[in-house]
Amino acid sequence: MNPVPVRVLLVEDSDSDADLLRESLADSALERLDIVQAACWAEAEEKLRGDGFDLLLLDLSLPDSQGRETFVRAHAAAPDLPIVVLTGITDEVIAIDALRHGIQDYLVKGQTDGRQTARAIRYAIERGRTENALKQAQAALRQSERQLRDANLELERRVVARTAQLEEMIANLEDFSHSITHDLRGPLRAMRAFAQFLGEECGMCCRPAAQDYTQRIINAAGRMDKLILDVLQYSRTSRGELTLVPVDTTALLRGIIESYPAFHAPQVDIQIQDPLPPVLGNEAVLTQCFSNFLSNAVKFVAPGIHPQIRIWADLRPAGVAPGPLSPTANILAVGANRPPMARFWFADNGIGIAKEMHERIFELFHRLNRNYDGTGVGLAVVRKAAERMGGKVGLESEPGQGSRFWLELTVAPPSTSRTQ
Repeated sequence: MNPVPVRVLLVEDSDSDADLLRESLADSALERLDIVQAACWAEAEEKLRGDGFDLLLLDLSLPDSQGRETFVRAHAAAPDLPIVVLTGITDEVIAIDALRHGIQDYLVKGQTDGRQTARAIRYAIERGRTENALKQAQAALRQSERQLRDANLELERRVVARTAQLEEMIANLEDFSHSITHDLRGPLRAMRAFAQFLGEECGMCCRPAAQDYTQRIINAAGRMDKLILDVLQYSRTSRGELTLVPVDTTALLRGIIESYPAFHAPQVDIQIQDPLPPVLGNEAVLTQCFSNFLSNAVKFVAPGIHPQIRIWADLRPAGVAPGPLSPTANILAVGANRPPMARFWFADNGIGIAKEMHERIFELFHRLNRNYDGTGVGLAVVRKAAERMGGKVGLESEPGQGSRFWLELTVAPPSTSRTQ
């Protein structure tokens, strides 16, 4: 199968020079050359309109164009076509100018033989193909960049629009939740009040069974009211913006204990191992976490057992990789960017928790033991709060051996620590 010939447009007004060139190329060219001659630049322009040429072989001394003007016009007429100058003009300044204008090669008649000319033609064609491929790749890249910019702009527009819709939906949900909370708690308060009135009437009539039923109504309404408040609190913790500031955990914890009579002696024995490190957190949310740990420690004890709670904190220096804390923990290069962390422990002498339940008790509405009062929301609020403050929560426990709940948060820098 014969290869497709290379089509060359030879712009040469001398027929004898053109014939001589054909003869020299016939013996030297590796490819088949199909040489089409144009005797002037006007004729060359006409032939170029038909396209289909692989190379333009150009003389600079033409009847209608001379010197620099010729290669400037040629490059303008065929910017993507490889051009080789083959001329009798030996002016080096013109040769350099031609190369600067994108001419592939500059050959002088009489100083090159057919083999050199054929090589110049081959190289020019290959360079031209490479340059065209590069231009196409660059054009495709620019097109891709434009499409990517357009896609990013469209994505940003959609994100803005969707964010606005979500913000409106969240605002509506918040209004709805507050409305539902108010509408649900109102009838519950009425139920409790009327049940209390009914219980008093039954007590006066000496009807113990009726008194028991009314007390059950009162207790159920109270649990429902607490459940509504807990769910509302979980919703607020999940959505609201949290501002993290240095918190004096020792002062915060002692303030919680002083504020709740259920945490006072002799009802419960609470020991705090001072000092507790200050952390970056939200005081209101951290209060919920500590209060929940204390309430569960007081609540979930076996009958006849006096609640005992011990509270302390372990420090993880900056750069220590995740894992169990220990006094001999090494600073690892892999965790060099980790900030110092504090893990707060709340150890109790309660009923304990089976290992397979350690994760589930942090899920919403999951209750540990149906024999103890609760809504199954408190620990879910603690985990969500810990995540929102950039921390973690967990526990160590076995049935009958008590529990050790922990909350890990970032230690506040010394320069920013403050007393609550």
